Amino acid sequence: MQSVWSDVPGSRMHALLVGEGAPVVLVHGFGVSGAYMLPLARALAASFSAFVPDLPGQGKSTQLLGEVSISQLAVALGAWVEAEGLTRPLFVANSMGCQVVTELAARRPSQVGPMVLIGPTVDPARRAARHQLVSALRASAREPFALMALAARDDLSAGIRVLLSTSRAVLADCIEDRLPRIQQPTVVVYGDKDSFVDQEWAERVATLLPRGRLRIVAGEPHAVHYTRPELIAGLVGELVIEEGQHASRELRRRLEHGNVSATKVRQPDVDHCLPPFLRNRERHEAVALAPYEKRRRTNARQLVSQITAPDERDSAGEVERPGPSDVDCEHR
Repeated sequence: MQSVWSDVPGSRMHALLVGEGAPVVLVHGFGVSGAYMLPLARALAASFSAFVPDLPGQGKSTQLLGEVSISQLAVALGAWVEAEGLTRPLFVANSMGCQVVTELAARRPSQVGPMVLIGPTVDPARRAARHQLVSALRASAREPFALMALAARDDLSAGIRVLLSTSRAVLADCIEDRLPRIQQPTVVVYGDKDSFVDQEWAERVATLLPRGRLRIVAGEPHAVHYTRPELIAGLVGELVIEEGQHASRELRRRLEHGNVSATKVRQPDVDHCLPPFLRNRERHEAVALAPYEKRRRTNARQLVSQITAPDERDSAGEVERPGPSDVDCEHR
C-alpha cells in the first residue's frame, strides 16, 4: 500500500493506493476519512488500482480556507485527479462523497468515468438539520461498531469548525438539480437498513440520472461498501466490462456511418466512451496504471486484457506528486 501526497489549490491532499490496473477512486462521506474505504480498496486490488483520497479537511489532508462548499471540494478533487494523471477513472462514492463526485461530473465530465453511488445524500425531503440529526442517531445503532469508532476518531481529528462548515455545505447542496445533466453510466446502491437515505429517494436518484440504475442490498446499512466490499467490487467489475462493450458498439456504429476517421480511431484518449485509464501527457497515449516507478506504455487492446485478466502484484512506498499550477474554477 502506497501513501501518496498531491498539492492542489488550497490544500495538500493525502491518498492511499493499493493494487495495480485501471484506476478506481473511492470517495468517502461526511465526518470520516478514506480509512473506511480500505476494505473495498483491498477487494478491488486484484484487478484495479484503488485510490483512496482524503478530501480537504478530513483525514491527513489539510483543510481549505474559509467556508467549505461542495463545489470547492469538487474542484479540489478534480485538481487531485489531474495531479495524479488519471483519465476518466471510475468513482465509487458514499454519502456526501456522492455529492462531491456528481458535482465534479457535472462541472468537468471529462474527468469522471462510470460511477457507483452508495447511499447518496441529501434527500430534499430530509434536508432540515433536525432530520439529519435524527437520522444520524438512528444510523449509529445500525452501522458496524468498528465503523462508528473510525468516524469518532476522524471527527476528533477534523475538529468542530471543519465539521460544522462541511455539514452546512452538505445541507445547502441540491444534488437533485444536476443529476439529469450527468451522462456517466451509474449504479445507485441502497442498503435497505439505511437510516440516512430512504428507498424512495434512492429510486429517484437512479431515475434522475439519464444512465442510472438502482441496486438494493437487503439487510445492509448506509455504508454497504464497508459491510459488503466484495459485492461492490463485483459491481465495479461489471460496470467496467459494460462500459467497454458500450464503447465497442459506439465505435462500430460510428465506423458504419463513416463519421470517424482512422486517425481518430487510433487515439483512445480522444474517445470519452472508453473505460477509465491513465494518460501519458507527453505522448498522449492511454496507459495502464502500475506502481509509479514501473509505469509502461501500452495500447487499448492490452488495457482491456488487463481489466479482464487481473495481475496480482503488491506495491509499497510513498510517492510525492506535485499539483497543477492552476485549476479551472468556473461555475455552472
